[in-house]
Amino acid sequence: MNLENQHLILSFGDEKLKASLENNATVRQFIKNLPVTYSMNDLFNREKFVEVNDLEVERTVSSYGKGDISYWTPGKALVIYYNDDDEPIQGLVKLGEILEGTERLENYPGTIEVTINIE
Repeated sequence: MNLENQHLILSFGDEKLKASLENNATVRQFIKNLPVTYSMNDLFNREKFVEVNDLEVERTVSSYGKGDISYWTPGKALVIYYNDDDEPIQGLVKLGEILEGTERLENYPGTIEVTINIE
């Protein structure tokens, strides 16, 4: 599966954000189920997250940046980071990165409905 020219589209409220995709087994498995809509919770005014089914994992990292979309393996959660507080978090698999507009998630406190599709 060639992911080079494909992007994720995240839709919530009146917003649409485009994200790049990493080329790893977790991404390849995740996109097979798209489109999907999740009710995502907020954590620490830093991230939106939702528990998802087990995804295949090749390797993990312990860092993230603003705009990263990751799979947190210990909690089996899809996470969208919209702020960065430099806290190391073990067990992350990067799925992609929002290309621009990440800060718009700050305007949606609490739980939001996010639809994720592939372009």
